[in-house]
Amino acid sequence: MRAGCTEYLLKPVQHERVLDGLARVEAKQKKKARTGVRGKVITLVGAKGGTGVTSLALHLALELTHEGKRKCLLVDQHAALGDASLYLGTGRHQYSFYELASNADRLDEELLRGFLLHHNSGLHLLDSPETVDAIHGALPSAVEHTLAFLADTYQFVVVDCPPGLTDGTRACISQSDHVAIVMTAELPSVRNTVRYMEHLSRLGYSSSSIHIVLNRHSKKGPLSDDRIEKALGREISLRVPNSYNEVIRAINTGAPIPSGSKSDFGAAIHKWAHELATSENNKAKAKVTAAAHSGGMRALFGT
Repeated sequence: MRAGCTEYLLKPVQHERVLDGLARVEAKQKKKARTGVRGKVITLVGAKGGTGVTSLALHLALELTHEGKRKCLLVDQHAALGDASLYLGTGRHQYSFYELASNADRLDEELLRGFLLHHNSGLHLLDSPETVDAIHGALPSAVEHTLAFLADTYQFVVVDCPPGLTDGTRACISQSDHVAIVMTAELPSVRNTVRYMEHLSRLGYSSSSIHIVLNRHSKKGPLSDDRIEKALGREISLRVPNSYNEVIRAINTGAPIPSGSKSDFGAAIHKWAHELATSENNKAKAKVTAAAHSGGMRALFGT
């Protein structure tokens, strides 16, 4: 049950129960197929504390929601005292993402609805625990199962992770289409980013799915882009300009920077969201084309 199993056969095995179970599984598969392409999971993790992951995660999620009116979910994966709901001004929820994951054995859309916070933009949010000493019993496998379910429910799932590659964060990464390591132009951040990439590479993650986001970027920064890229051994995927005052004002007022903002920060977030959305549209078109081709082949050969 903890692994997400919902269908069981009891001894002695009865023929009718087997057929009934297979029919239910087939019905679930058909329902899933009707929902179309599996949504994208984008996980953001900071190279160190204070790199601005939560601000980037929520503004990216808001922009994805705004662009094309997509169904988008933001997951605050912090084990305690995450800030996403505070930044969004939604108020706290009595239940958290980890409590949802702890109920992975009975996860469905009805259960999910009781855990969601709703932002007036249309963005949905799964909150973090509010207490300092929060303890959860969600296994990494349950976190993976929960994210897989959420990806079948939403077009985009954006996960705001704390620094460090904990079991919970690795579980999120394993279900992710894109992993963004958020860093700043300072030596500890660069060093940690290198270690993160080395560790993820040893775990078998493709470098093409891992992206480097340089936050608070300035051409007059303490470390040049060339020095950072040389140390990383790869190019920076996205530069988010240093808009510290604008972002801090948004945090303190609980009013995020509006989608479509003409500021440098807003333009960078829009570019990021547009690239992700364009990639998703191409994926959906490819699936439709493949399905049409498969149907044509079946008709041709009578299978």
